[in-house]
Amino acid sequence: MKLLILVCLFAVAMGASFPFDPELNEYWENFKKIFNKSYNRYEESARRLVWEKNVADVARHNLDADLGSHSYKRGINQYSDMSKGELSNKMNCLKRGGNFLSSKGSTWLPPLNADIPDKVDWREKGFVTEVKNQGRCGSCWAFSATGSLEGQHKRKTGKLISLSEQNLIDCSQKEGKKLIN
Repeated sequence: MKLLILVCLFAVAMGASFPFDPELNEYWENFKKIFNKSYNRYEESARRLVWEKNVADVARHNLDADLGSHSYKRGINQYSDMSKGELSNKMNCLKRGGNFLSSKGSTWLPPLNADIPDKVDWREKGFVTEVKNQGRCGSCWAFSATGSLEGQHKRKTGKLISLSEQNLIDCSQKEGKKLIN
């Protein structure tokens, strides 16, 4: 019991001494409000530190993107108060056996008689639907399949439609029942 009290006192003392950036106070409060976050007084300090680190990482990345170092920008979302390890544990719930690192892929050889661009941004061409949140049910395969089919449908018909990942998951008797929590 004495140890628990000592740990709690230490946590309170550390919470009072963490060097938070006061300029981010309003953003922190907005973040908690927007994403419906609430913490006990001991967790608040730890989450704030992680959040500030992630905010700084996002800002650095986006500055580099503005300078041409990256082809995409990042943003703050409901996971911005989580460390990379916590996020990985929360989101990577599909566990499979086998060693994927030891498997060998095939070598792609570009055709000799075709002029292939260095890159294609399908968003600029209107071939991509809005960003979808797959959550943590291990359904990345369904999102990958629908995203690919949506683009091919647009290419063939000129119409971009959003397909249902949930339909694929529901129809996958073997995988569907195991994946959805």
